[in-house]
Amino acid sequence: MHDPGPAAVPSAGAGHSSEDAGPSGQPSKIVRYGPGVPAAPLAGQAQLTAEHIWGDTSPAKLSRRRARLATLAGWALTVILLAASGVLLFLRFHHVPFQVTGVAITQQTKTQCGVDVTGRITTNGSAGTVSYQWLLRTGGQPPQPLSQSVVAGQHAVYATVALEGQGHGATLQTVTLQVLGPDARAVSTAVAVSCP
Repeated sequence: MHDPGPAAVPSAGAGHSSEDAGPSGQPSKIVRYGPGVPAAPLAGQAQLTAEHIWGDTSPAKLSRRRARLATLAGWALTVILLAASGVLLFLRFHHVPFQVTGVAITQQTKTQCGVDVTGRITTNGSAGTVSYQWLLRTGGQPPQPLSQSVVAGQHAVYATVALEGQGHGATLQTVTLQVLGPDARAVSTAVAVSCP
């Protein structure tokens, strides 16, 4: 008979671990290839922890990070507050000039022996004073300039004039609402005045 000898051990290729059996049958050396954390720390080497892998998270470094974040947050808050203050100051002190945007005769209401004529003066909504007068084609009465204050946000001013008839019968009159300031505008209408 023939003794085959010791069994052939396949050679370890790249990426495989090779073990040399020692006298007690225990592996004497483990070789690992590729990325990752070793399964067990080698003798004489400190154990790897999350702090070593992800970076230094010591209390001093965390304190510095918090201080840096607090400083950045403080600067951001300061910039936001300064911008908001600037907008509020601009809105409070920068006013659009008061302007008249239109004028119209809106209503004629008959009375016992006359007509009440109402006109509307529209504005741009800024605060100011509008000056106006009614021009009536009834002899001899000079126009009376009037003024009315307008508060911010108010877009219309209403003005009324009363036309009174005399005697009996009806007459046709031209009535004009004339804006004197801040912008000159005018509107006219024919009004029928009748008395029984």
